[in-house]
Amino acid sequence: MRKAIWTLTIATICGLSFLVLAPPEILAQWGLIQQGVDAARRGQPETKPAPAPADPNAPHNRAQMGATFASPMTYKNRRNFTYTVPAGWQIEQGDPTGESVGFGRPGSTVSFIIHMTQMVPSFPRKAGVDAGYKSAKEEMTIRKYMAVKRRDQGGSRGVIGWETIETAEKGSGGFQRIQWQCYDKDNYYYNFMTAANPQQFNQYRGEMQRIIDSIRFAP
Repeated sequence: MRKAIWTLTIATICGLSFLVLAPPEILAQWGLIQQGVDAARRGQPETKPAPAPADPNAPHNRAQMGATFASPMTYKNRRNFTYTVPAGWQIEQGDPTGESVGFGRPGSTVSFIIHMTQMVPSFPRKAGVDAGYKSAKEEMTIRKYMAVKRRDQGGSRGVIGWETIETAEKGSGGFQRIQWQCYDKDNYYYNFMTAANPQQFNQYRGEMQRIIDSIRFAP
């Protein structure tokens, strides 16, 4: 036993002596070898599992910008129509009674916008509606729309127009829309549009349609 301990001690001393007395070029070579070993270790794959890649199609939800509606909100626009926005939504831009306004539901991609503009008196609104409706019906054959219909309200405002519902695969700019475009007797053009990321469209489709259906021009 003592012989084994003595042998081990001598070997250790010899090793230390080698490190002290060895020429610099040998020590340099030893350093290169050690660097190679370290590099090889760094090149080893990590044993922990890699994180799951982010979904590039994940919807970008809307941020809350302030207080949301505690109950459904009904607005009357200066152009003599009313509409109702559900509870849980918020105003994001514009004037609810003016020519342009936008609403959204925080925590989702759903939005509702109103935009209007007055055309010149000579603009043929009936021909414009007929052409828009015919074009949308044709675009159903290439799967841009899943539903197209005439949507008139008539009355003293003489409102005529058409409604479209887009498909998920050919929606506009990554969104799927329900849209009512119409004109009144003063040649005002109205664009009422709800939209959502296709991943959320089916979830919110009923709510989106109810918003469009709530729009009523004065008789």
